Amino acid sequence: MQVQKLNVKTKCEMPMCKNNAAYQFCADNGDKRNSLNLCEDCVKELYGQIGKLLTPKSPKNMLNKKSLKERV
Repeated sequence: MQVQKLNVKTKCEMPMCKNNAAYQFCADNGDKRNSLNLCEDCVKELYGQIGKLLTPKSPKNMLNKKSLKERV
C-alpha cells in the first residue's frame, strides 16, 4: 500500500465528511481507480482508531531475573 499527498482538489471519501482530501491511499500496483482519498482530519481519526486495535507489544525484559537477585 502506498500513501501519497494529493495536489489536486478532491473530495474526502469518508461518509458525512465535506472536507477536501489531502491524502490518497492506493495499492502497490499504482492503480488510481481503486484508491481511497481522505482529508487530514479523517486520517488522524483513522490513525487513532487503528492504534487502539493494533498496539505493539512491549519488548521482552533483557535483564536476567537471577542476576537482579544476586545484586541485592
